[in-house]
Amino acid sequence: MQPCVAVTGANRNIGAHLAARFLDEGFGVVAHYRSETAAIERLAARGARLVRGSFDDAAACTDIAERLAAAAPSLRAIIHNASSFAPTAADIPAAATQFQDFFAVHMLAPYILNTHLAAHLDGTPEAPADIIHITDIYADNPAPAQDLYCATKAGLQNLSLAFAKRYAPRIKVNAIQPGPISFEAWHDENHRSAVLEATPLGRMGSPEAIYAAVRAIMANDYQTGAVIPVDGGRRLGRG
Repeated sequence: MQPCVAVTGANRNIGAHLAARFLDEGFGVVAHYRSETAAIERLAARGARLVRGSFDDAAACTDIAERLAAAAPSLRAIIHNASSFAPTAADIPAAATQFQDFFAVHMLAPYILNTHLAAHLDGTPEAPADIIHITDIYADNPAPAQDLYCATKAGLQNLSLAFAKRYAPRIKVNAIQPGPISFEAWHDENHRSAVLEATPLGRMGSPEAIYAAVRAIMANDYQTGAVIPVDGGRRLGRG
């Protein structure tokens, strides 16, 4: 039977690349996405099974989990890539709304999906399945301007450790912390230059670097509860 991997947030950037690379390697792919993109159309044309939905609240997360399970009754891995990112609003009511959104996407959705889909992960103590959470280097060293985003990514990282204990030895649970892999449209040239200047390797990473880390985790049957930075040394800064 063809092993199958579920990838959330597969409509753009890292998620789209992960889904495409798993297809390259002969995996079945269930691609979750929120909005239609050219990347989703390409994945569908290659045979990926699609599950559309927004992680708005517990009911929505449960519905998506059920549809993922129906699309792939047996899973080799779940990659939690879906993310929401923005600077924290200055207005408190607006910031509170952001907090709810970040919490739902970064913590509630992975919690519900893991709990619902654990029984569908085809792992044994000798050959464990995988859950991989994509967090952020700022989970450990938060940026004040994005404090709510950082806090919920830190919460996801803590959940990752808890799930590693809960699901051992049948399922390994690890986290990856990306660094500068892609910039948002609103990042200006000064910001981009400053980020690269503060990155010891001196350049942007690529989604392929994240895929390499994902595959390394999956290949290692004796690694769980790890948090792995893939950031070109960004968390260290320049000496």
